[in-house]
Amino acid sequence: MNARRLVIAGLALAVLIAVIAVVFDQLAVRPAQTTAQNSSSASPAAAGPSPTGSGEAGAGPQSSGSPTSGPSSGGDGGGASSSAKPLEVLPPVTATPTGLPEPSAAAPLLKGKLPDPGNATGAVVDGWPSSILTLPEGTTIGSTSVSGSGNVLQVTADGVVGKPQQAVIDDFRASLVPHGFWSEDAPAPDGATAARFVRGTDTVTVSVSTTGTGNSRFQLLGSLHSATE
Repeated sequence: MNARRLVIAGLALAVLIAVIAVVFDQLAVRPAQTTAQNSSSASPAAAGPSPTGSGEAGAGPQSSGSPTSGPSSGGDGGGASSSAKPLEVLPPVTATPTGLPEPSAAAPLLKGKLPDPGNATGAVVDGWPSSILTLPEGTTIGSTSVSGSGNVLQVTADGVVGKPQQAVIDDFRASLVPHGFWSEDAPAPDGATAARFVRGTDTVTVSVSTTGTGNSRFQLLGSLHSATE
């Protein structure tokens, strides 16, 4: 009797297990079908954009073709440039520009033949241009010299005079300015004064320093031009 019950219980348990297996199998099949249906229903939607995409792709050639309008606009530009007036070219200038005339060269101060070269100590050398260049009054002459080269007479002098430095410069200025010279400051060592006197190509440079006794010592170098060579 017990054996029969065990057999019946075993059959019942087997049937129950089979039923449970069928139920799980159905549950496994339904999600798969649902997923398939969702994917099939989604495919038309996914396929939907493709015409639009193809349309955009089609629009691509149109956009790439749009530059074709460029030549037409370029053609219009070419037409505008062809209708533009040609540039006006100014005629060459043939007239000579006018302005202030160049200053004429100063006439030579010296006339005739230049003196022979020479020098003197404690005196004015022969041939010194005293009518143009005079030494300050009261000068104790150290030396003077003259030498000619072509049409240029070079003169040198040095001496001591009991006057301030500026007074010595003023004496030379008073001698040269009436002959057309103008003056400007020249470089000088510390404690000294120098001036340059210019008339065309004629120049005289004077440098003045102070001696230990308070007197002024000057040194002169000049170039004067003559009318003859």
